[in-house]
Amino acid sequence: MKLRELFEKNDEGKLILPDFQRDFEWAREKQKSLLSSYITQLPVGSLLILEGKKEDFAAKKLCFPTSLNLEERKEECLYLLDGQQRISSLKTIFSDYYSENQNWLEVWEKMYSDLNNRWFIRVEPKKNETDIFGWKNLSFEGFKKQLLEPSEVIDFIEFRRIYKTKTNEWYNPGYSQKDSNGNSIKGNRLKVHIAKKAAEASLIPLYSISNKSSEGEKPLHEYVIEQIKNNRIEELKAAVKDNELDLIDTLEPVDPMISDYIDDEDKVRDAWSTLGAKWTEKVNKYLNELIDQEVPIIQLPSEEISRAISIFENINEGGTDLNTFDLIVAKAARAGVSDEGSLSQRILKKLEENIELPESLTTGILGDKPIKFKATSMKTIVDNKISKSFKEMYLNLLSIFSHLEYGTFDDLKVDFIKRHKILHLNFDQINQNTDIVLSSLIRSLAFLNIRLGITDINKLSYELMILPIAYLLKNDDIWNDKSKLDKIEYWYWASLFGGAYREGQNSQSIKDIKGLYLWVKLNESNKFNYLYDKVLEEEGYSNKEVLLLQDENNDLRSSVALGILQYILSKQPKDFLPNNQEELKLNAWDISAGKLIHSGDNTIELEVHDHHIIPLGDATTIEESSKKIRSNKKHVLNSPLNRTYISSVANLKIRDKSPDKYLEYVNESSKWGHCLPEQEISSNYVNYLNERFKELRKEIKKELEVLQG
Repeated sequence: MKLRELFEKNDEGKLILPDFQRDFEWAREKQKSLLSSYITQLPVGSLLILEGKKEDFAAKKLCFPTSLNLEERKEECLYLLDGQQRISSLKTIFSDYYSENQNWLEVWEKMYSDLNNRWFIRVEPKKNETDIFGWKNLSFEGFKKQLLEPSEVIDFIEFRRIYKTKTNEWYNPGYSQKDSNGNSIKGNRLKVHIAKKAAEASLIPLYSISNKSSEGEKPLHEYVIEQIKNNRIEELKAAVKDNELDLIDTLEPVDPMISDYIDDEDKVRDAWSTLGAKWTEKVNKYLNELIDQEVPIIQLPSEEISRAISIFENINEGGTDLNTFDLIVAKAARAGVSDEGSLSQRILKKLEENIELPESLTTGILGDKPIKFKATSMKTIVDNKISKSFKEMYLNLLSIFSHLEYGTFDDLKVDFIKRHKILHLNFDQINQNTDIVLSSLIRSLAFLNIRLGITDINKLSYELMILPIAYLLKNDDIWNDKSKLDKIEYWYWASLFGGAYREGQNSQSIKDIKGLYLWVKLNESNKFNYLYDKVLEEEGYSNKEVLLLQDENNDLRSSVALGILQYILSKQPKDFLPNNQEELKLNAWDISAGKLIHSGDNTIELEVHDHHIIPLGDATTIEESSKKIRSNKKHVLNSPLNRTYISSVANLKIRDKSPDKYLEYVNESSKWGHCLPEQEISSNYVNYLNERFKELRKEIKKELEVLQG
């Protein structure tokens, strides 16, 4: 089947993706490599298509993660089982999704991020490059006739990423231009203007090749080719006048008799015109025929519909193309079309919903308390796709809830969170347990955010620590009970700073599910009080020597350093702003939600920086000192005891201070909740960091005593 036909069938709603297909995953360089093979007419692999009806599966359109409604599909459908990455790439390379829709920003927001590009092929060769388009003499023979390899073509392929804010770039779909009267130019006038810009860069747009133009209207790439030809003709004529080129040698290929009437201006002008016209015609023909290439198709009859998912899984059974989550999505689709869409769509929809926060979670918060929480604020969705971290959490908890009755632990094993056990789930287990799994995980993310100072799902010190939390928060009684949530928080800080997860994270998380349940739900004795004495005192892990980077045998773990920053943030510290500035509490929920704050005359999104409290003493400014500190990872001032979160606004205000002025400023800030010691910073900064260690340990242990009740 021709590539053009595949595009048309997709546009008509006839060729669609079953929604058990994974998300689009190819990076731009992978798309570029595919294109270099395709335009040199090398095989790019066959497609596997299944005949079916629109009701057979939930489905989505190529290039978009969103589900198609039944009315958007043809009654008789072709489901693309294998080839999504290739066809999606080629569709966005040769099509202009933005110009096909009035609201290009809406398309930009809905499309997979890696597909938000416009693609070009460069005509003018650089030094030592093959002249693949015959640009130098305007003589083009086609890539196949030249026997070009993809490696000879790939450097000529270029893409420009589309950003919704950079509308001043000529290739951006939001680009506009005004004439001398100040009026916006539109239609063909704008197209000609853009063509001139593209020609100046020697870039032929590929994205207009499959777009249908109105009768008598040329597509953009033909305008560009025409402009490149005109520019090159003028350059060749100038080179002939300067005796850098011979006129006869240049024009003889298109007019063998040129030497007989070299002095006839009209005939010479006609020869120049012929030279340009032939080159333009050949390049246009070559590019326009690209989407008429045949793509091998393996088409399965509708009788195979019951085996579709098995076929799909078998194609990817090696695990290289599909991960565990993709295969679980495929299994879930065995239940047929759902009003809620595929499993992926159900998850995306749930993550976008706000949940009400109970007082049990927010009691003790200073100032305005958060009322609602949306899981997307924790980066659970990135580029319209479910984040990898959330997928892993979902699969692990799904397996536990599916294989084990809540509150029974005799059969609870580490195997439950291993791939083979997860893949044994059937579609009923997946579909029946997904809602409660998502609810438990979203509650857990809210707990991480509100109670633990964690602003991003990817910044959890130990990813599997979410499992005991989520397991317990399935229960409404626990979710709505402050004393029970306090115990969970106790377990988290004690385990993190006491070293419970330094080894064997898998087995520890499974063990803690039972231990935490017995303590929190059944009010048995505290199974974790042994960790209290280990908090910031676990040798080789969280003790003072490790934190000061003075332990020769053990490196500092990022989990501990990150945990300290998040503990400070969980205390709602005040920002490092001068006394005459408006007070700003650094709240994790405001940071993750991107709260807007005022800075002078500007309104900006709240963002925090990992800040070194004490700079090096021999630098001129704080900014210079930070660079020196970061260059030496073992420098004591890189210790987590010398770091805290401050806002980007505060960072800008203090970065130009001299170290002396800055130290005075920090000394005044000791009462602001960053666990800074009362003593002033002096040249003996190791002593100061020792005191901060004591202050931090004292604060954590004091809080643990309150939390355990």
